[in-house]
Amino acid sequence: MVPQAYIVHQTGERLRLRIPARKGDAGFFMQVERDLAALPGVAYAEANPLTASVLLQYHGEVSELATMAATAGLFTLVPPAPPGETILDIVTDRVDRAEQFVRRVSNGVIDLDTLVLGVLIGASVVQIARGQVFGPASSLLATAATLIASHRARRAER
Repeated sequence: MVPQAYIVHQTGERLRLRIPARKGDAGFFMQVERDLAALPGVAYAEANPLTASVLLQYHGEVSELATMAATAGLFTLVPPAPPGETILDIVTDRVDRAEQFVRRVSNGVIDLDTLVLGVLIGASVVQIARGQVFGPASSLLATAATLIASHRARRAER
């Protein structure tokens, strides 16, 4: 069965393909590298089985490259899958849940920003007591000040 490939990025005549189904298959990627390099319009081909990618310098239309690769039995070029949930999405969701929990437990008196601010100021006091005024304490206080400014800006928008 011919594996599917998709374009990871393309800049001018340079493009990177990913063939995830054959990741780690050194023999397959050696063949793909060799066979692509022999195609008309391909000036350079470099395959990496560890990342399942192929870097090409290609002079021509991508659709023509796709047709030649499929005809040679190397791969079929497909559109990339839509991105799934990102790490930032997951973290944001967890922070939103923590915000709701803190508000619920405190009957709306404390929000997450206030809680974090208190922890940062407390940690700053501990660092100052340890004599670490210009290292950790100043960084913690600067972060706390940023949180205060952010909170004031959001409050002003409301």
